Amino acid sequence: MKKVVFFGSVGIVCIIAFFPFYWLINTSLLREVDLFSYPPIFFPRRNPFIAYYNYFANSHILLWLKNTVLVSSISTLISTILAIFAAYSISRFRYRGRTFLTFVILITQMLPPVLLIIPIYVIFLSFKLNNTLIGLTIIFTILTVPIGTWFLKGFFDTLPKELEESATIDGASQLGTLFRITLPLSVSGIVATATWSFIIAWDEYLFASTIINSQQKWMLSVGLSSYLGQYSVSWSDIMTGAVVATIPLGFLFMFFQRYLLSGLTAGSIKG
Repeated sequence: MKKVVFFGSVGIVCIIAFFPFYWLINTSLLREVDLFSYPPIFFPRRNPFIAYYNYFANSHILLWLKNTVLVSSISTLISTILAIFAAYSISRFRYRGRTFLTFVILITQMLPPVLLIIPIYVIFLSFKLNNTLIGLTIIFTILTVPIGTWFLKGFFDTLPKELEESATIDGASQLGTLFRITLPLSVSGIVATATWSFIIAWDEYLFASTIINSQQKWMLSVGLSSYLGQYSVSWSDIMTGAVVATIPLGFLFMFFQRYLLSGLTAGSIKG
Protein backbone atom coordinates (compact mmCIF):
# COMPACT_ATOMS: atom_id res chain seq x y z
CA MET A 1 0.00 0.00 0.00
CA LYS A 2 2.90 2.37 0.76
CA LYS A 3 4.41 1.69 -2.66
CA VAL A 4 1.06 2.35 -4.35
CA VAL A 5 0.68 5.67 -2.52
CA PHE A 6 4.30 6.63 -3.22
CA PHE A 7 4.34 5.85 -6.94
CA GLY A 8 0.84 7.26 -7.34
CA SER A 9 1.98 10.55 -5.78
CA VAL A 10 5.07 10.61 -7.99
CA GLY A 11 2.90 10.00 -11.05
CA ILE A 12 0.56 12.86 -10.14
CA VAL A 13 3.49 15.23 -9.59
CA CYS A 14 4.99 14.23 -12.96
CA ILE A 15 1.69 14.84 -14.73
CA ILE A 16 1.37 18.28 -13.14
CA ALA A 17 4.99 19.12 -14.05
CA PHE A 18 4.80 17.96 -17.67
CA PHE A 19 1.26 19.14 -18.47
CA PRO A 20 2.34 22.74 -19.36
CA PHE A 21 4.80 21.33 -21.91
CA TYR A 22 2.11 19.10 -23.36
CA TRP A 23 -0.31 22.02 -23.53
CA LEU A 24 2.38 24.10 -25.25
CA ILE A 25 2.73 21.50 -28.00
CA ASN A 26 -1.02 20.95 -28.14
CA THR A 27 -1.75 24.66 -28.60
CA SER A 28 0.87 24.93 -31.35
CA LEU A 29 -1.08 22.36 -33.37
CA LEU A 30 -4.52 23.91 -32.91
CA ARG A 31 -6.20 26.16 -35.44
CA GLU A 32 -6.95 29.71 -34.39
CA VAL A 33 -10.68 28.98 -34.29
CA ASP A 34 -10.11 26.02 -31.94
CA LEU A 35 -7.94 27.78 -29.37
CA PHE A 36 -10.82 29.03 -27.23
CA SER A 37 -13.28 26.24 -27.86
CA TYR A 38 -15.16 24.70 -24.94
CA PRO A 39 -14.64 21.99 -23.92
CA PRO A 40 -10.90 22.32 -24.69
CA ILE A 41 -9.41 20.19 -27.45
CA PHE A 42 -6.73 17.92 -25.97
CA PHE A 43 -5.93 15.98 -29.15
CA PRO A 44 -5.69 18.21 -32.25
CA ARG A 45 -6.31 16.63 -35.63
CA ARG A 46 -3.66 18.62 -37.53
CA ASN A 47 -0.64 16.74 -38.82
CA PRO A 48 2.28 17.99 -36.70
CA PHE A 49 4.82 17.56 -39.51
CA ILE A 50 2.74 19.58 -41.97
CA ALA A 51 1.93 22.24 -39.35
CA TYR A 52 5.56 22.75 -38.37
CA TYR A 53 6.73 22.63 -41.99
CA ASN A 54 4.30 25.42 -42.90
CA TYR A 55 5.47 27.42 -39.90
CA PHE A 56 9.14 27.11 -40.85
CA ALA A 57 8.34 27.97 -44.46
CA ASN A 58 6.25 31.06 -43.66
CA SER A 59 8.25 32.58 -40.78
CA HIS A 60 11.75 33.79 -39.96
CA ILE A 61 12.19 31.33 -37.08
CA LEU A 62 15.31 29.71 -38.57
CA LEU A 63 17.00 33.10 -38.93
CA TRP A 64 16.09 34.05 -35.36
CA LEU A 65 17.31 30.66 -34.16
CA LYS A 66 20.64 31.09 -35.96
CA ASN A 67 21.17 34.54 -34.44
CA THR A 68 20.32 33.29 -30.97
CA VAL A 69 22.60 30.25 -31.16
CA LEU A 70 25.47 32.33 -32.54
CA VAL A 71 25.27 35.16 -30.00
CA SER A 72 24.56 32.90 -27.02
CA SER A 73 27.38 30.48 -27.86
CA ILE A 74 30.04 33.14 -28.40
CA SER A 75 29.06 35.16 -25.32
CA THR A 76 28.99 32.00 -23.21
CA LEU A 77 32.45 30.96 -24.39
CA ILE A 78 33.98 34.38 -23.70
CA SER A 79 32.25 34.89 -20.35
CA THR A 80 33.19 31.42 -19.12
CA ILE A 81 36.87 31.97 -19.95
CA LEU A 82 36.86 35.36 -18.22
CA ALA A 83 34.99 33.93 -15.22
CA ILE A 84 37.54 31.12 -14.84
CA PHE A 85 40.46 33.52 -14.50
CA ALA A 86 38.53 35.97 -12.32
CA ALA A 87 37.24 33.26 -9.98
CA TYR A 88 40.63 31.58 -9.73
CA SER A 89 42.26 34.91 -8.87
CA ILE A 90 39.75 35.65 -6.11
CA SER A 91 39.84 32.12 -4.75
CA ARG A 92 43.60 31.49 -4.72
CA PHE A 93 45.42 34.81 -4.42
CA ARG A 94 45.53 37.28 -1.55
CA TYR A 95 46.06 40.86 -2.72
CA ARG A 96 45.00 44.36 -1.80
CA GLY A 97 41.51 45.19 -3.02
CA ARG A 98 40.44 41.55 -3.32
CA THR A 99 37.52 41.95 -0.90
CA PHE A 100 36.43 45.17 -2.59
CA LEU A 101 36.58 43.50 -6.01
CA THR A 102 34.42 40.66 -4.73
CA PHE A 103 31.94 43.19 -3.38
CA VAL A 104 31.83 45.05 -6.70
CA ILE A 105 31.10 41.82 -8.58
CA LEU A 106 28.27 41.10 -6.17
CA ILE A 107 26.84 44.62 -6.30
CA THR A 108 26.55 44.50 -10.10
CA GLN A 109 23.93 41.77 -9.74
CA MET A 110 21.80 44.03 -7.53
CA LEU A 111 21.23 46.60 -10.26
CA PRO A 112 18.12 45.94 -12.37
CA PRO A 113 18.92 45.85 -16.10
CA VAL A 114 16.34 48.57 -16.80
CA LEU A 115 18.68 51.08 -15.08
CA LEU A 116 21.52 50.15 -17.43
CA ILE A 117 19.70 50.05 -20.71
CA ILE A 118 19.82 53.81 -21.49
CA PRO A 119 23.54 54.34 -20.63
CA ILE A 120 24.51 51.22 -22.54
CA TYR A 121 22.44 52.28 -25.54
CA VAL A 122 24.10 55.73 -25.59
CA ILE A 123 27.58 54.22 -25.31
CA PHE A 124 26.89 51.67 -28.04
CA LEU A 125 25.46 54.40 -30.24
CA SER A 126 28.73 56.34 -29.89
CA PHE A 127 30.79 53.28 -30.86
CA LYS A 128 28.31 52.29 -33.61
CA LEU A 129 27.63 48.94 -31.93
CA ASN A 130 23.87 49.34 -31.85
CA ASN A 131 21.88 47.10 -34.20
CA THR A 132 24.81 44.65 -34.41
CA LEU A 133 25.16 41.11 -33.15
CA ILE A 134 28.66 41.99 -31.93
CA GLY A 135 27.23 44.60 -29.58
CA LEU A 136 24.64 42.13 -28.32
CA THR A 137 27.37 39.56 -27.71
CA ILE A 138 29.32 42.10 -25.65
CA ILE A 139 26.24 42.86 -23.54
CA PHE A 140 25.49 39.19 -22.88
CA THR A 141 29.11 38.63 -21.91
CA ILE A 142 28.96 41.52 -19.44
CA LEU A 143 25.72 40.18 -17.97
CA THR A 144 26.99 36.64 -17.43
CA VAL A 145 30.59 37.18 -16.25
CA PRO A 146 29.67 38.21 -12.65
CA ILE A 147 27.38 35.25 -11.97
CA GLY A 148 29.87 32.90 -13.65
CA THR A 149 32.64 34.27 -11.44
CA TRP A 150 30.62 33.62 -8.30
CA PHE A 151 29.70 30.10 -9.39
CA LEU A 152 33.31 29.15 -10.12
CA LYS A 153 34.74 30.87 -7.04
CA GLY A 154 32.56 28.71 -4.83
CA PHE A 155 33.68 25.65 -6.74
CA PHE A 156 37.39 26.51 -6.65
CA ASP A 157 37.15 27.08 -2.89
CA THR A 158 36.21 23.42 -2.42
CA LEU A 159 39.30 22.09 -4.21
CA PRO A 160 42.24 21.22 -1.92
CA LYS A 161 45.13 23.64 -2.33
CA GLU A 162 47.59 20.85 -1.51
CA LEU A 163 47.23 19.47 -5.05
CA GLU A 164 48.30 22.77 -6.56
CA GLU A 165 51.11 23.17 -4.05
CA SER A 166 52.43 19.72 -4.97
CA ALA A 167 52.37 20.64 -8.66
CA THR A 168 54.21 23.88 -7.90
CA ILE A 169 56.89 21.98 -5.99
CA ASP A 170 57.31 19.69 -9.00
CA GLY A 171 58.08 22.72 -11.14
CA ALA A 172 54.70 23.62 -12.62
CA SER A 173 53.95 27.31 -13.19
CA GLN A 174 50.80 28.98 -11.89
CA LEU A 175 49.12 28.76 -15.30
CA GLY A 176 50.33 25.19 -15.70
CA THR A 177 48.78 24.32 -12.34
CA LEU A 178 45.52 25.96 -13.40
CA PHE A 179 45.27 24.11 -16.72
CA ARG A 180 46.66 20.74 -15.62
CA ILE A 181 45.27 20.40 -12.10
CA THR A 182 42.46 22.83 -11.32
CA LEU A 183 40.48 22.88 -14.55
CA PRO A 184 40.30 19.06 -15.02
CA LEU A 185 38.91 18.83 -11.48
CA SER A 186 36.43 21.62 -12.16
CA VAL A 187 34.72 20.27 -15.25
CA SER A 188 31.31 19.98 -13.60
CA GLY A 189 31.48 23.53 -12.23
CA ILE A 190 32.61 24.95 -15.55
CA VAL A 191 29.86 23.13 -17.45
CA ALA A 192 27.25 24.31 -14.93
CA THR A 193 28.48 27.88 -15.23
CA ALA A 194 28.54 27.78 -19.03
CA THR A 195 25.06 26.25 -19.15
CA TRP A 196 23.51 28.92 -16.96
CA SER A 197 25.31 31.66 -18.91
CA PHE A 198 23.94 30.19 -22.13
CA ILE A 199 20.40 30.10 -20.74
CA ILE A 200 20.62 33.73 -19.58
CA ALA A 201 21.76 34.81 -23.04
CA TRP A 202 19.19 32.59 -24.77
CA ASP A 203 16.22 34.02 -22.85
CA GLU A 204 17.31 37.69 -22.65
CA TYR A 205 14.76 40.11 -24.10
CA LEU A 206 15.27 43.66 -22.78
CA PHE A 207 18.67 44.39 -24.33
CA ALA A 208 17.95 42.30 -27.42
CA SER A 209 14.83 44.31 -28.20
CA THR A 210 16.47 47.67 -27.45
CA ILE A 211 19.83 47.32 -29.18
CA ILE A 212 18.62 45.46 -32.29
CA ASN A 213 16.31 47.24 -34.73
CA SER A 214 16.64 45.11 -37.84
CA GLN A 215 14.32 42.10 -38.16
CA GLN A 216 17.14 40.15 -39.82
CA LYS A 217 19.12 40.34 -36.56
CA TRP A 218 16.33 39.56 -34.09
CA MET A 219 16.81 37.02 -31.35
CA LEU A 220 14.20 34.34 -30.66
CA SER A 221 12.73 36.23 -27.71
CA VAL A 222 12.22 39.36 -29.81
CA GLY A 223 10.93 37.42 -32.79
CA LEU A 224 8.30 35.60 -30.75
CA SER A 225 7.14 38.85 -29.18
CA SER A 226 6.44 40.21 -32.67
CA TYR A 227 3.41 37.91 -32.84
CA LEU A 228 1.75 40.05 -30.18
CA GLY A 229 -0.22 42.55 -32.24
CA GLN A 230 -2.14 45.59 -31.08
CA TYR A 231 -5.52 44.10 -31.86
CA SER A 232 -4.79 40.37 -32.19
CA VAL A 233 -2.42 37.73 -30.91
CA SER A 234 -1.24 34.81 -33.02
CA TRP A 235 -1.23 32.26 -30.21
CA SER A 236 -0.60 29.30 -32.47
CA ASP A 237 2.55 30.88 -33.95
CA ILE A 238 3.76 31.94 -30.52
CA MET A 239 3.38 28.42 -29.13
CA THR A 240 5.02 26.85 -32.19
CA GLY A 241 7.96 29.20 -31.89
CA ALA A 242 8.14 28.51 -28.14
CA VAL A 243 8.40 24.78 -28.84
CA VAL A 244 11.26 25.41 -31.28
CA ALA A 245 12.98 27.67 -28.72
CA THR A 246 12.56 25.12 -25.91
CA ILE A 247 13.91 22.05 -27.71
CA PRO A 248 17.62 23.13 -27.75
CA LEU A 249 17.52 23.93 -24.03
CA GLY A 250 15.86 20.60 -23.33
CA PHE A 251 18.66 18.71 -25.10
CA LEU A 252 21.21 20.89 -23.30
CA PHE A 253 19.84 19.83 -19.91
CA MET A 254 19.67 16.19 -21.00
CA PHE A 255 23.35 16.08 -21.97
CA PHE A 256 24.71 18.12 -19.06
CA GLN A 257 22.30 17.17 -16.28
CA ARG A 258 24.87 15.32 -14.18
CA TYR A 259 27.34 18.18 -14.47
CA LEU A 260 24.66 20.67 -13.47
CA LEU A 261 23.67 18.73 -10.36
CA SER A 262 27.24 18.25 -9.15
CA GLY A 263 28.47 21.68 -10.23
CA LEU A 264 25.72 23.74 -8.59
CA THR A 265 25.95 21.90 -5.25
CA ALA A 266 29.73 21.65 -4.96
CA GLY A 267 30.19 25.32 -4.17
CA SER A 268 27.89 25.13 -1.17
CA ILE A 269 30.27 22.98 0.86
CA LYS A 270 32.76 25.72 1.58
CA GLY A 271 32.29 29.47 1.19
